[in-house]
Amino acid sequence: MKKNISKEQIIETALDLIKTNQDIRSINLREIARALGCAHTNIYNYYPSLVDLLWDLHVAIQESFIVDLSSRLEKVQESELKLYCFFESVINVYLIHTGWFRLVWVDYIGTDRPESNKIATQKNVDELVEILIDICFHLYQTKPDKEKIMRIFHNVHCYIVGELSNFINGRQFYQDEISLRKYVPETATTIFKLCLKDEIQ
Repeated sequence: MKKNISKEQIIETALDLIKTNQDIRSINLREIARALGCAHTNIYNYYPSLVDLLWDLHVAIQESFIVDLSSRLEKVQESELKLYCFFESVINVYLIHTGWFRLVWVDYIGTDRPESNKIATQKNVDELVEILIDICFHLYQTKPDKEKIMRIFHNVHCYIVGELSNFINGRQFYQDEISLRKYVPETATTIFKLCLKDEIQ
């Protein structure tokens, strides 16, 4: 059995175990330890409970998305397509990793949200908003107000979460994933631009 494991290894292994899981409570620290090939007491050195680990996974998923998004946007030259790509990336990461989606937006994690999670989440949101501001600048040659973009992003993201929740839970309007992948980013892009219209005129 391994004796020396890192916090990063625990997070990576746990993310892999829950990525397509329909119930995040179906995994536990012992199962994660088995996957790592170590005693479960090794994990307790970092995480006294599963809930503590889940809050760290909540942040790790956000950070993973930003890395994936940045990589995708680097390959897109046209600003109009960058905005579409932004929302398409949101949908892509959650459809591939439905367990991650449930952890981040659906399932109750438990206990009060740690202050460290609030700080990390706000940092990630700020980074996403800055990406959107940069896209808007290239689209309209003007930088919109950060607070305005944050509100619009929040509203559009809530729309996306609603569509994906319906699809993942079998209550979707669109019967197949191909239609969903086409329609939702198109609609999200349209909503974003309409909400931004007053700001750029």
